[in-house]
This record gives sequence, C-alpha cells and structure tokens, in this order.
Amino acid sequence: MQAFVFSLLIGIVSLVATHDVSAQRGEDQPPDPKAVRAANDRFAGIWKLVGEETRDAKDQIVSAGPNVRAGRSGYIVYDSAGYMGVTIAWPARPAFAGAQPTAQEARAAMSTYTSYWGSFAVNEANSIVTHQTFGALSPATSGINQVRGFTISGNRLTLRPPTLANGDQRTLTWERVPDLPNLTPTHRKLIGFWKLISLERRNGKGELLSSNPGQTGFIVYTASGHVMVHMMQPYRRRNVGAAPTPEETMATYRTYTSYFGPYTVNESEQSVVHHLAGALNPRLTGTDFQRSFELSGKRLTLKPPVTKNSNGDDVQTAITWERVGD
Repeated sequence: MQAFVFSLLIGIVSLVATHDVSAQRGEDQPPDPKAVRAANDRFAGIWKLVGEETRDAKDQIVSAGPNVRAGRSGYIVYDSAGYMGVTIAWPARPAFAGAQPTAQEARAAMSTYTSYWGSFAVNEANSIVTHQTFGALSPATSGINQVRGFTISGNRLTLRPPTLANGDQRTLTWERVPDLPNLTPTHRKLIGFWKLISLERRNGKGELLSSNPGQTGFIVYTASGHVMVHMMQPYRRRNVGAAPTPEETMATYRTYTSYFGPYTVNESEQSVVHHLAGALNPRLTGTDFQRSFELSGKRLTLKPPVTKNSNGDDVQTAITWERVGD
C-alpha cells in the first residue's frame, strides 16, 4: 500500500509538473520520448558544486550580503529516466550541544543545508531545466517546480535560479564527477535511484516493533562512488507565519533525514559504508554509516548494525527500497 501511495504521489506530481513545463514551452502535444531521453542524457550523472557567484542588476559581482553564499559543498545528481536530487551544506556548521538540538540549533541547521529530490524536465530551446520536487527539507518547497537556466560546457554545468526581487542573479557552477575506474559487480547492482518502500524495526525474535508507513524518499548510488539520501515523513505542515515557531521548527527538522558523501563496498561481507561528507544533522558530518544489504530483483534492503532498546533488547532496523528509472 505504501509503495502504491508513493507511486501515486510521483505520478500526480509528475503529471502536474509536466503540464506546467509543456505550458512554458507552448506545446500542445507531449514531447518526443527520444528527444526527452537525449536531453536527460546530457544531465545524467553526479555533479559537484565548485563555484557560486552573485551579480547585481548592473552585472557587478556582489561580494557581501544575504544573497551571497560562499564556501558551500554539495552535489546534484540526475539520471536518464528523469529523476534528480540535490544536497548542499554550508561550511563550518556548528554541532549540536546535546544529543538532540534545541529549536534554535535545529533552525540554524536547516538554514545552512539544502536538500530536495524529485524529477526534472529539460527545455532545450530556452536552456531551462525544471526540478519538479517530490520532497524537500523545507515543507514550503515540497511539490513545487524549481526553474533554473542552464549551460553545459564540457564537464561544467551552470545553473541560474530566477533573478531575485532586488535584481541579484545567483549562479551555481557544478563539475561532473568521473566514474570510479574499477566498478565491481556489486557497485553496478547498487548504482541508480531507489525509492523508499518501508522502514521496519524488529526484535531479536523477528517480531515487528514499529514501522513507518507513508515515509517517502530516495537513496541514490552513483558510479562515481557517492551516495545521497533523502527520507521524509508524511503529512508535514507548512509554517503558518513568515517565521517558524519553535514547535514548527522542531516538527520540520524531525520529519526529514538527509546526508551525502562517498561510499565503499565490502564484497565479501555484502555490506556498504556511507561516509558522510555532509548531513542535515551537523554532528553526523565526518561519521560512517555501515549497512548490510540484500538485493532481490528491483528491491534493495539495507540493515544498520543491531542496537539495543531501553529494555536492553536487540533491535534490527530494515530499510527497503525499490529501483526507479532504468
């Protein structure tokens, strides 16, 4: 049922977004599938953020101000089937003082981290790519289109968000990350976009302790050896006012999980290690997540190490994903 709801969500969002993109093109008929595939292929792969620049209405570089963001790191990933995801972290993000953040710490963490995932559509004639978000860290961004002007030159991708009200134009430059030189059979099985199907926790007897119905998201493994994770709880509410209340801040933070970084595969142990280069929770940056994995058809199940609950009983978490796209 959960997989059906997720697929229905993707279908509805994609249908609405595709209609909007077609309207932008002035098209009455759907585009040729071969042309869509060719356009997607130009974007397919993972790109590392290597530069950002803001210019004012006079085309002068803006060296300071709220629209200038320097030193950020992150990745944007696309595939030929039309899916995408992006994660960006600001530099020198302070870690939480305790195991759980205060509302102020959670707000700071979310204001210094960008994360969303969905599909994309390319308008070659106007050099526009539209990111059609299925989910995002900011509830206000979920389900909307993110329109970007683009230029691809060699191994560089330049994205330009819409001009701001004050005339400032931001430009983000990304560089394609090459594939690993020696991809193993397991790498090739993992590479791709996977949608979240279920998250369950069971005790040592295999009895179900909890599940997370309705949770959605993507995990992406790339041929360059990078992983990107987006996980979002259902029924997230947008803020009522211009600024979030402490309660709204905590609700937004607690209902979204995101991180990115390299991964390594242990063939003999059938396990994968995610090396977190950036994460929504700043305390996790620089840490490793080990997962055993099981592959069966289009299903991938990841299992973190067994933990103990408050009663000292073993708890095994299992996160199941299903391949999307190719």
